[in-house]
Amino acid sequence: MGALTTHTPSGTGGAGARDDMPRILVVDGNLAAANALAALIEAAGHGEARVASSGQAALALAQTFVPTVVLLSLDLPDMSGYHVALHLSQHPRLQNLRLIALSGSSEHPGRERAREAGFERYLSDPPDAAQLDELFS
Repeated sequence: MGALTTHTPSGTGGAGARDDMPRILVVDGNLAAANALAALIEAAGHGEARVASSGQAALALAQTFVPTVVLLSLDLPDMSGYHVALHLSQHPRLQNLRLIALSGSSEHPGRERAREAGFERYLSDPPDAAQLDELFS
């Protein structure tokens, strides 16, 4: 289960979480970076975060966590972020999902492809605190 998460929510996650707070799934093949981003998101009060380090883990976790926002790396160890986005956007319980692409390059040639795959934003990975504040404001 190492592909799922090592990040434990610091807030009142689970049944005690506020219903109006975003549920944020961070998907990145670099588990340490994903955990750091999830911790930053929660420390800033942006929502409850969970981490997946592969496409398959993200798809499985999305079934139970039902995220409202997914910060999704385009380069995952087992499948492309575009493929994960397509699967997530077709899930009936995730119809209002906000998909945010994360890429190591702000000039990634897949920017147009990301838009076509349903990503609403495209951020350099890792996003900084100001980008996260803007995203969740």
